[in-house]
Amino acid sequence: MRPYSIALLTMILLISVPLISRDTEFQLIELENVSRYTEDRIAYQHIELSDKQFARIPNMDSSVASLLIIKDKKMYLIKDGYDNLNEINVRKTLLEIEDKIVGDLNLNKISGKPNYVRITERRVEVLKKIDNAGVDGFVARNFGKFYSNLRNAFLEKHVSIFKRLLTSRKESGLFVKRVRLPRKLILGGGDEEFKFATYVVAKTDDEKIYFAEDADADGVTETFAVNIGDGFHWGLKSGPNIIFIYNNHQEDIKNIIGNLTNEAAQGTKEEEEVIKANMDFQFRKSIGGKSAEGKSWDDPENIKRWLQDLIYESELDRKAQ
Repeated sequence: MRPYSIALLTMILLISVPLISRDTEFQLIELENVSRYTEDRIAYQHIELSDKQFARIPNMDSSVASLLIIKDKKMYLIKDGYDNLNEINVRKTLLEIEDKIVGDLNLNKISGKPNYVRITERRVEVLKKIDNAGVDGFVARNFGKFYSNLRNAFLEKHVSIFKRLLTSRKESGLFVKRVRLPRKLILGGGDEEFKFATYVVAKTDDEKIYFAEDADADGVTETFAVNIGDGFHWGLKSGPNIIFIYNNHQEDIKNIIGNLTNEAAQGTKEEEEVIKANMDFQFRKSIGGKSAEGKSWDDPENIKRWLQDLIYESELDRKAQ
């Protein structure tokens, strides 16, 4: 079976494409599959699948976050919520044989505390440690603070870039798509209010594609991805290669990315300031030296001066003044 196909805008599509594809595939990060280790870089992948999604696919951890660091030809892979896939598949098979509903088979969930670390140098393994389920062991004690601080700083940096793309929408080709979701019938009559899923795509000068999604119209961004087409990957159709957060339910991650789709759809405070500054510049420029010192672009006297130059006046109008 092919890797799970998720609800995400195809990252390689041009920003101007008016339709949204909901089929982008991904692979979980494994060091054996990383395409190159000769350049320093960081990647973060965060996957949370529903029970129904998890039941349909083999070889998948339904709740796992992976932080990949490559530095000086060493690769560091730190995971939060790691489970052994072989054990998961065995438990899943036994439940299917017994004709039971496949529920939550994972022993470990994303918790903010890593439970897996693996380090290689020039692809030679130098360390591999896995904490037992429910125990703050070697990995949590020695890598927990590093993992959370680096992850947060990394995400915040890219969120900051995304917000700058919002303030320069024309240059970034920002594309916001709102899709009305089907309404549910309410018992006893009436219909649920219309809700709109929101999808946002923007592009940087160096060809990074940023994507944010609020798929269930709850006002919270649960999917955030950053990708660059430089050939770096960890296998065929490995998905976005800088950041891929899918279906997040963690409060700490929500605090970082949760408002992105709302800001894209409704505007940010930074955008308001930029728009006001641009309006001030354009209107002052149009009235030239006639602008009263210290008065803003929306001052009544400045507006009158601007209209005087814009609207044609007859000789009779001039004499009447």
